[in-house]
Amino acid sequence: MLRSLREVIEWTSGAVGSFNVVDPLMALAVVSAAVQEGRPAIVGVATRHWEKMDAPVMVPSIRAIVERSSAAVALHLDHAKPSQLTIVREALDLGFTSIMIDGSTEPFEDNCAITEEVLKLAGRYGAGVEAELGAIAGEEGVAGLVDSHADESLYTDPGMAEAFVSRCEVDALAVSVGTAHGLYKAEPKLQLDLISELADRVSVPLVLHGATGVPDSAIVESVERGVRKINYFSGLLVEAMDEVRSPLPSNDTDYLGFRRRLYERWKEDAAEKIRLYAGIREAGE
Repeated sequence: MLRSLREVIEWTSGAVGSFNVVDPLMALAVVSAAVQEGRPAIVGVATRHWEKMDAPVMVPSIRAIVERSSAAVALHLDHAKPSQLTIVREALDLGFTSIMIDGSTEPFEDNCAITEEVLKLAGRYGAGVEAELGAIAGEEGVAGLVDSHADESLYTDPGMAEAFVSRCEVDALAVSVGTAHGLYKAEPKLQLDLISELADRVSVPLVLHGATGVPDSAIVESVERGVRKINYFSGLLVEAMDEVRSPLPSNDTDYLGFRRRLYERWKEDAAEKIRLYAGIREAGE
């Protein structure tokens, strides 16, 4: 079932998992995991991958996968920059129900202005909007090695966040609390007290980007302190490339079998994250 950003967040206990995908098979694995777990999910496409994956061709298949499933799933455009409004409009025309506008590298007033513009545009389609305030290290969509920054000046300021959401009526706010896009060189240190303060000051759901490699215990506590949406992508890439690099006999031509193994790895990974983000503990924990 294709649903809005607000609906999948509201219908989720704990936090909803948002999984960026680069093709219909990856989307099918994520949606199948959501159906298996009986929980909502978000299927995302990053603007970084828009042209490389030929999104106007691929997205109708991805949307069909979402629409025919029994799980509540939002179709999300991730990390649209202020210069990428053409992609935002194209995504909305293709049926996306959620848009993330990332003006976090812009001055506060400019971030507000571009967010308000996207809010008006998305509103015509009934789509939700996620914004970002604060600097998150690393490059979205690139599973490279990164450091999560320790410069407190780059974290989301609670007062500014409160002012931002009071002016821009977004459906969710991505915040900088110690995570980064990519694969961590060392274990990241989430600013859990900052998450609590942001949740107290901000009236909209908080979003955590860069979840791959964050310890499960920190994920669980971040959700308990107010995070309601968690983005996950690099881990899916790692699963894919591990399968690609798995040795096979030189005469193996079972491409469909290879795709099935990819699907199963992605589904298992997504299902595990859906349970974790929802606060479901595994046996023995």
